Amino acid sequence: MKTFKTNYLILMIIISSVLTFNSCEREKIFPEADNSVEELYNIMDYYYLWNDSLPTVDVEDYSKPEDLLEALRYTPRDKWSYISTKQEESQYYDEGTYTGHGFSYSADMDGKIRISYLFESSSLNDAGIKRGWIINKINGTPIDENSDVSSLLGASTIGVTNSFEFESPAGTILNQSFSKELITINTVLHKSVITVDTKKVGYLVFESFINPSIDELTDAFIYFKAENVTDLIVDLRYNGGGLMSVVEHLASLIIPDRLNNQLFLTYIHNHDLTSENFSYNFKLSSYSLGLEKVYFIATNGSASASEAIINGLDPYLDILIIGDDSYGKPVGMYSFESNVSDYVYVPITFKIINSAGYGEYYDGLTADAYADDDLTHDFGDVNESSLAEALYHIRNGSFSSKKSKLTIKRQPKKEIRTPKDELGAY
Repeated sequence: MKTFKTNYLILMIIISSVLTFNSCEREKIFPEADNSVEELYNIMDYYYLWNDSLPTVDVEDYSKPEDLLEALRYTPRDKWSYISTKQEESQYYDEGTYTGHGFSYSADMDGKIRISYLFESSSLNDAGIKRGWIINKINGTPIDENSDVSSLLGASTIGVTNSFEFESPAGTILNQSFSKELITINTVLHKSVITVDTKKVGYLVFESFINPSIDELTDAFIYFKAENVTDLIVDLRYNGGGLMSVVEHLASLIIPDRLNNQLFLTYIHNHDLTSENFSYNFKLSSYSLGLEKVYFIATNGSASASEAIINGLDPYLDILIIGDDSYGKPVGMYSFESNVSDYVYVPITFKIINSAGYGEYYDGLTADAYADDDLTHDFGDVNESSLAEALYHIRNGSFSSKKSKLTIKRQPKKEIRTPKDELGAY
């Protein structure tokens, strides 16, 4: 028998993702394989959540594991299993870096492409570009919500240069070229304290659940605690998921004392591996705000780990979701490092349920109030639509009810099959 170690327990939109999952890093043993195709088949046959629905295939018909994965994937449910490399997985989930320009974008109500956020290490910051700026052209090509921006930007290679035409909110045009570089991801995009009458509201914009997030979140909550925050808004609108260890850490920073050691989430494996099922209990942090109510801002891009924390807290706290229904990924992955190649296999291997037994949110977690992702206002601006709706409820105890699911601007739901897809940045 050959041994494979699951270095990462992942919740991704994929994706969510991975790095050590505390006590849940464990040896996964399956028959020895001579090549990567056989390796993948053995893993899918034994660990895949839907292994009882695998089609009959002849492994010898496949020369690449990627092709075999597509043949085996349970497509009625599985939109997320993927194959990566050891370097790609470690670079994103462990190091918190990627190669690109350091920005993400979304379409506004008029179909114009606007910067939705920038990482601090992006060179675009030095040029004064901010959230809300319009991208009119890339390499001379006009772009709109139907453009293939990823293809226009080219390979994810350091030094690849692209020319942009940006337009500021004031109408100023900036033409400038930028080269792709190694971007360090700051997963806390914004933190601030907003005063609402006598209340102090902590506002956190959180982008990815990756290993460096632990320290970033701790620092943010130390700040909130020092400011005597009484209410909390966690903005996950661009958060595609990540590590379950970070989900647990974020929960520990929110919960009241009464939830310490209470059941948080349970991980359910396939019918052959019920002995592998396990539960995780809340662990109270000394920096916890001890809250009984939390507001979450979400979109249909808020996935996996983002949904897991909302669903896990929901049976215990007053949880309110603002913006849009979430993505709908109630399942997670182990990542298996190959013994015969550089591959990392990342199939769906478990589903996640909360303490009330709920976890079938394949259509997403339903919003309590709908609001646009207002790209014309920066994070922390009290006039930004989603934040304004949360603050309205904090002040009045009810929502303004100005929007419905049919009237907000909804971005196309993106496929998440790689760490880059989960990140959603370029």
